[in-house]
Amino acid sequence: MLYRGVDKKTDAANGGKLLPKGSNVEVVARYDGRCKANGTIIYGPTQSNTARTHQLESGLYGGCGVSTSRSEKIAVNFATGGGFEDGFVYVIDEAKLASANVDAWEFADAAEPYEQEVTLISPDGKALPQSILVDKYEVTSEGIVVARGLLRHP
Repeated sequence: MLYRGVDKKTDAANGGKLLPKGSNVEVVARYDGRCKANGTIIYGPTQSNTARTHQLESGLYGGCGVSTSRSEKIAVNFATGGGFEDGFVYVIDEAKLASANVDAWEFADAAEPYEQEVTLISPDGKALPQSILVDKYEVTSEGIVVARGLLRHP
């Protein structure tokens, strides 16, 4: 399973959807000092660049990556803003990604290895499909689970 933590304000603004900040499936990294010339960035527009730059900053260069984690604890931390607000954790079935045409990017040399990040990219650069979600639950700022089963499929 993969987990995505979202604070309540962001969740409401996104209408309960897992939306990326940008919309470009493939991005070109710019020579602006944010990316290192260490062989991890590929010349030209690529989805790999989208995932790599997303790990530096969500939506960097207009990329459409959505961060998830293999760690539920990390997702709870993101959902609560580090313990300052209430939020939601989305549970994603990794086995459903291929049938939904969602690409998952995980790097051995990730920017923040402790986050256990897996960057998901939807083929159209928009919201992740509801079909990959198996649960959504509410957590308090203290990380206490308030309610499970909040997922509503259309």
